[in-house]
Amino acid sequence: MQQMPQDAHDRARGAVIPGELVPTGEVDPGARSYDPLAGAAGAQQPPYAPLQPYVAPSGPPRYSGPMPVPPLPEKSVGVAFVLTFFFGPFGMFYSTVAGALILLGITLVISLLAGVVVGLITLVTFGFGAFLVILAPLVGIPIWITSMIWGCVAASHHNDRVRADYAQHGAAHAQYGAQQSAAGGYGSTGC
Repeated sequence: MQQMPQDAHDRARGAVIPGELVPTGEVDPGARSYDPLAGAAGAQQPPYAPLQPYVAPSGPPRYSGPMPVPPLPEKSVGVAFVLTFFFGPFGMFYSTVAGALILLGITLVISLLAGVVVGLITLVTFGFGAFLVILAPLVGIPIWITSMIWGCVAASHHNDRVRADYAQHGAAHAQYGAQQSAAGGYGSTGC
């Protein structure tokens, strides 16, 4: 079959606008007449190829090694200290969520107990114990100090766990690389 030059081919089909998509090959008018809603009388088979059965890939499975560990960021002990210094137990959410919830629960219980004790003393002393309300915020000082210590220790322990995970992952990659180099890889058949 002899091919026509591109200019002659374009002139035979008509004018082509630059940038226009021009179909290649012959147009099958029968394929355009397929109407799935026409019923049995006017329906034609669609011009699709028949489905092929699934064939499993041949060869050994490809194993790419240990799954990569998503990088966990380290937490700054200094940031943990500053947050707990200014926000107390709420600042602990940066370093340990569980610890923050525990300390907030303890704070709530101690605050309620302090309020009940001050209220009872005020009732028993006929109002003279009301001055103890001034001392009630002092109950929060041990909680504030505890939150600063716990937040910094939790951030430090988090960093130790992250470093241990990276070391373990690096050792697993090194072991896998040694196994692959000793086995020669999956692709060698010796032919």
